[in-house]
Amino acid sequence: MEKIYLSQLLKDIAVPMEDCVVSSVAVDSRKAEKDSVFLAIRGERVNGEDYAAKAIEQGACYVLTENYIPDVPAHKQAIVPDILDASIQLGANHRDIFDIEVIGVTGSVGKTSTKDFIYTALSPFAPTVRSLGNHNNEIGMPQTIFGFAHSDKYAILEMGMDDLGDVHKLSCAAKPKYAVISCIGVSHLEKLGSQENILKAKMEMCDGMDKDGVLVLNGDDKFLKSAKVENPLNVKYFAIENKDADVTAKNIVSKGLSTSFTICDKVHGEIQCTIPVVGSHNVMNALSAYTVVTSMGFDPVQTAANLADYVPSGMRGKVVEKDGITFVEDCYNASPDSMRAAVNTVCAVAKGRKICVFGDMLELGADSDKMHFAVGEYAKQQGVNVMLCFGDKARFIAEGFGAGQMFGTKDALAAYLKSIMQADDTVIFKASRGMAFEEIIEKVY
Repeated sequence: MEKIYLSQLLKDIAVPMEDCVVSSVAVDSRKAEKDSVFLAIRGERVNGEDYAAKAIEQGACYVLTENYIPDVPAHKQAIVPDILDASIQLGANHRDIFDIEVIGVTGSVGKTSTKDFIYTALSPFAPTVRSLGNHNNEIGMPQTIFGFAHSDKYAILEMGMDDLGDVHKLSCAAKPKYAVISCIGVSHLEKLGSQENILKAKMEMCDGMDKDGVLVLNGDDKFLKSAKVENPLNVKYFAIENKDADVTAKNIVSKGLSTSFTICDKVHGEIQCTIPVVGSHNVMNALSAYTVVTSMGFDPVQTAANLADYVPSGMRGKVVEKDGITFVEDCYNASPDSMRAAVNTVCAVAKGRKICVFGDMLELGADSDKMHFAVGEYAKQQGVNVMLCFGDKARFIAEGFGAGQMFGTKDALAAYLKSIMQADDTVIFKASRGMAFEEIIEKVY
């Protein structure tokens, strides 16, 4: 963390009695060190207030808390109404000391992949920092900002949400000059009630942008292509189907584990591009990255070429080949759209049998059962050979597939899968993050 005065870091939060130079912000007391600020966050299992005194003992100079902590000197703590809002404000204050252009990324599906594609396209041109892992909330995004260096020219910040107002706060803290909204899906439908409300929540990305910024939208998404944008003034669209978009793709061909296509740019013409992953959803993510990076003024041919070096994060489309079997780990999150994309992926790369290991999609609301059933139907229509399911809702996937098999435990599913696998099989794992499908993967290979 670049050093900053405590009074500057606490702007609009508190006025410290003693000023000092802050060298880090910790949300884990074990990482609290000399001249750090400790956020005493009350979690579901751990209350940070119980560890605040320990943080001070380790050298922390200040604590932010929602409740007075008797074991911490009064002049070294500030009571705030909402610790998560305070975390965002700390990030905003630290962001203000940098001359850096921020690219914000949000959407129902594909946020992290889009962020990583943008990083791949942009970082060869200039020093660039990005959100790590799923650091896209009130705690994670500020932690990325605390990692900014004055040598960085660009930052790519992923912004997630649980409810209306969340992206608004993150965007206003990050102040993005450029932004991408990948799509409006049905994740969070259970809480927000409609895709119209999800659109409203995602469009809060615009709230922190200047008029001269550039907003990049999915032109194939029926909600985004008709969204009214008053700020920023510059809007660009990427698409595959919608040929009226500013950037489109044609001649899409998957071969092995890569995809080649022609980028059709209304400004720069046609440019060949190859990415080391398959699936139309990845082509869309690559197009969004190309659109935003070229909007920043970088060379279009080189931008397209940079995309060839893309590497998926975590369990997002990671491919492992072992004993002649291809495994695709794509179980960081799940929605009906991404489940269909997973089916398309396994069908595109398969040499032999196509095996889907599917689990629950969470937070889908009242129509969840129907959505799960439709995924199973789609997999059958596309020629999937074997469907193995785990989870309360996944049984509807099995029913939709017709001959899908349900398992009561992850151990039983893993054991059965190992017993039937053979050379040339392609196996894809897909479920919402809360299903912890890595527990199945680690038992299989």
